[in-house]
Amino acid sequence: MIALLAALALAAPAPAPAPASAPRFAVVAASNEGAPGRPRLWFAEKDAGRFRAALQEIGGFPPEQVVAVRGPGAGALREAFASVEAGLAAARARGERPLLVVYYSGHAGPGGLELGAEQVSYDELKALVGASAADAKVVIVDACEAGALTQVKGARVAPAVDFPLPSGDDAQGTAYLASTAVGEAAQESAALGGSFFTHHLEIAMRGAGDADLDGLVTLAEAFRYTASRTVSATAATTHGPQHPTYDFRMAGRGDVVLADLRRAEAHLRIPEDPGALYVLHGPRGLVAEVKAGTAELRLAVPAGRYEIERRGSNGRARGDLAIVRGEERMVPVLKPTRYEVARAKGGPRPGEAFAGVGAHLVSMPGGGIAPAVRAGVRRELGPAGLVVSVEYALAGVGDRGLSYDYSRLGGDAALLLPVAGGRRLLEAGVFAGYGWATQTLADHRTFHAGDATAGFLARLSIPVGRLRGAVDLSAGGRTFTLNESRTVKPAASLSFVVLYGY
Repeated sequence: MIALLAALALAAPAPAPAPASAPRFAVVAASNEGAPGRPRLWFAEKDAGRFRAALQEIGGFPPEQVVAVRGPGAGALREAFASVEAGLAAARARGERPLLVVYYSGHAGPGGLELGAEQVSYDELKALVGASAADAKVVIVDACEAGALTQVKGARVAPAVDFPLPSGDDAQGTAYLASTAVGEAAQESAALGGSFFTHHLEIAMRGAGDADLDGLVTLAEAFRYTASRTVSATAATTHGPQHPTYDFRMAGRGDVVLADLRRAEAHLRIPEDPGALYVLHGPRGLVAEVKAGTAELRLAVPAGRYEIERRGSNGRARGDLAIVRGEERMVPVLKPTRYEVARAKGGPRPGEAFAGVGAHLVSMPGGGIAPAVRAGVRRELGPAGLVVSVEYALAGVGDRGLSYDYSRLGGDAALLLPVAGGRRLLEAGVFAGYGWATQTLADHRTFHAGDATAGFLARLSIPVGRLRGAVDLSAGGRTFTLNESRTVKPAASLSFVVLYGY
């Protein structure tokens, strides 16, 4: 059993060489469709596109030397190897020592890669790689049962990922990296928009894996980071932890450099923020989920606008920034608001719709209490919750021998701040609204009047299964015209509502 997780222990490693000299070639293949009966994958082909873009953007791989294979068909993969092999052979004839990177994302089984109904066995894949004229070869397979490629049948947490040290002038040989051990499933994440393994591999290449902060991300650094984050991110899934594995057989001095951060269009720096997780949504579909630490982290990213979310033990916070080509920006330290703290602890969603019933104080003399129905929406607005609602009340009223039907349709808006956060959230604030009241006498004569209301609103909400239940209590004053003179009367209501978050 090969030990898989945690820091890469290398005794007195030599500095990694810059990736500019050796010609770089790649085959990037993916298929969302596997063998008949396999469920269609969501993100395999999308993962391959992102990985190819990262190779070209920060890996020093010229676009014309990266061959992409998308969709079913084993023949296309074999043709891709033949295509890059011509360039590799020409480079060797010129006395150069080229690098070949092979990436596959999709379905696989114990026998090999599944490109639709056709298969490329692991033995054939190894033969294609072994026959290549490349000096150094890196094969990355993100698929179920990919551990069959590395022959690792299990994994355990240990203090080091035990890569052998090369010992010559240049890296030579072959490295196989697999997203799983034998018998494990490769897992995709809807939140990340891709597989856990490829997502963290890309983020490692963009700088999160640069352990020695030299601006170069080596193969060993990238795998160390990717393995650790993949295990951590999948530990709580229904399939359980996914353990990336490897078979690393290289000689020479140093390590293969996968990415040179100086090549990036722009750079974002994640501040020192132990325990916090930063999620960045940027241009070209980039999603980066990065753990902050005790030192700043520098990421190589495309220029453009970024939406940033910080998740920490004290809640969530959001921000955004724009970065132009050639610029380096520090992500500001984001502080959660009281409302965001409440929501992070199990409180309401950013948006909610609600409806319910209640009791309405009739402001007319002798009016008493009228049953009412109420509906509205609630939306996060900075540190507060904005509640907009409509209410309809209807009751029979008796005033000194005069009987009539009273109805009122009104709307109001309230701005609430959390008083006590958590799954049971207490909020309080102010509201203002306008209504239209109607009196209908026994002889069918009808009188109408508008009114304005303002006061205080408190809401206590608690989880009820997938929904939330709330009690709203409002109190204040209502002004309207009574007997041809302006008057102010008390206003109050009590409502029980059910909230649906979105």
